[in-house]
Amino acid sequence: MEEQLLIADIGVPTTNKIIKNLTEHASRKQLQDAELLYQRLKVEMAEILKPVAKPLVIDDSKKPYVILMVGVNGVGKTTTIGKLARKFQNEGKSVMLAAGDTFRAAAVEQLQVWGERNHIPVVAQSTGSDSASVIFDAMQSAAARNVDILIADTAGRLQNKNNLMDELKKSFV
Repeated sequence: MEEQLLIADIGVPTTNKIIKNLTEHASRKQLQDAELLYQRLKVEMAEILKPVAKPLVIDDSKKPYVILMVGVNGVGKTTTIGKLARKFQNEGKSVMLAAGDTFRAAAVEQLQVWGERNHIPVVAQSTGSDSASVIFDAMQSAAARNVDILIADTAGRLQNKNNLMDELKKSFV
């Protein structure tokens, strides 16, 4: 499990804390049953996140309210966008999606599927297009349509890679 947590980019200190807590709090039965251990792992991770967890409060005075999804490859940004879009839609908000991950093969198509499922417009360009341009175009379109929330997908990137983060700033200048 330790190796899987590290591969998932949880980090060494947090991985050590999780392993220590599981060792201390999990029963023998939980340690021997994969499903029970998984349930216990979710509890431990929720406890670690509790002090920093904050609800997302949408400022209704800012239209569109822009949510820029940034993170490393393979963490579920695009899937999370689909789920967030549905959540906001169920709350009566109008939503638009921006297919700013123009790097990963099929990323644009994946976001378009989420849009189609939920009847949400998606601003997209072809794979290889400039991500910042896609997001900028989406912001213009969302503003023109008086959309409440724009959720923008991006290609995987580390927050400490300044050149990749600077690339996204072009969208908001």
